Amino acid sequence: MNIELSGRHFDLSEEMKSHVTQKLEVLERFYDGIDDVHVILEFTSGVNHAHVQLRGDRIKLDARAQSHDMYAAFDETVSNLERQLRRFKDRAHGHPHRGQQEQSSVSSGPGMAVWDPAEPSGLEGPVLIPDDRSLPRLTTEEAVTEYEMSSDECMPFMNTETGRVSAVYRSKDGSSQVVELTRRKR
Repeated sequence: MNIELSGRHFDLSEEMKSHVTQKLEVLERFYDGIDDVHVILEFTSGVNHAHVQLRGDRIKLDARAQSHDMYAAFDETVSNLERQLRRFKDRAHGHPHRGQQEQSSVSSGPGMAVWDPAEPSGLEGPVLIPDDRSLPRLTTEEAVTEYEMSSDECMPFMNTETGRVSAVYRSKDGSSQVVELTRRKR
């Protein structure tokens, strides 16, 4: 794994470099196909920011965090990457029994809510959601990353940035798009 570390607006100490290297080596336990990791640590306006881009065999992940302490910001970013890697591995190893459960729960039936795009979009047709409380709570960036790792046609999620139900889908040009959803009146 090739690690590239950049510090902006502050000098990187040897302790910080060592901490970053040790934490990132732990990620190889989750997935051995990691080729490159680019870490940007930045101090701006009294806030410490950490941004990690991970690239490898069939995987592209991004994670960001900010905190009063650079170590805390970086550790939070690594925790986010660990969670993303676990999800990626679950999907990559294909669990047929999970796929069947998901398909059967999305069939149109009692208890299913129909959601439509709130604005004109390339999302074709309504989205059926059994219970919006069971949707994953993600930021837009996290949802797009997770969607790009999946083979799903559309992925509904609770947008933590807006507090509303949204969906990620693939547009006709092949890019991932996000649209806010509204529940259809019965």
